[in-house]
Amino acid sequence: MRSFLKKYINKFRHAFSGLWDGICHDRSILLQISIGMLVICVCLCLSLSLVEWLAVLAMILLVLSAEFINSALEELCDSCYPQYDVRAKKIKDYSAAAVLLISVLAALVGIYVIGGKLL
Repeated sequence: MRSFLKKYINKFRHAFSGLWDGICHDRSILLQISIGMLVICVCLCLSLSLVEWLAVLAMILLVLSAEFINSALEELCDSCYPQYDVRAKKIKDYSAAAVLLISVLAALVGIYVIGGKLL
C-alpha cells in the first residue's frame, strides 16, 4: 500500500515539476498563462454563471495543455534532430497548428461569453 501511494505521489511531483519548468522556461507557455489570467480578471468584473465560468476555465486550461504538448514536442524534435530536418519542421508545424485551432475555439467561446455580458 505504501509503495502504491508513493508511486502516485511521485506522479504528481513530476507533473508539478513539468508545470513549474514550463512556466519558468517557456515563453509561449508564459504568454498563454498571462492571457488566461487577463481573461480571468475581465471575467471577474462580469457576473458570469457557473456554466460560463466552466466554459471559460475549460478553454484556458485546454489552450495551456495544448501549449505544453506543443512545447514538449518541440523539445523532443530538437533533441532528435539537432540540425534542420524537414520531418522535425512538419511535427512542429502540426503541433503549432493544434494550438492555433484550440486558441481559435477559445477565442470564440470568450467572445460569446464575454461579449454576451457586455452587450
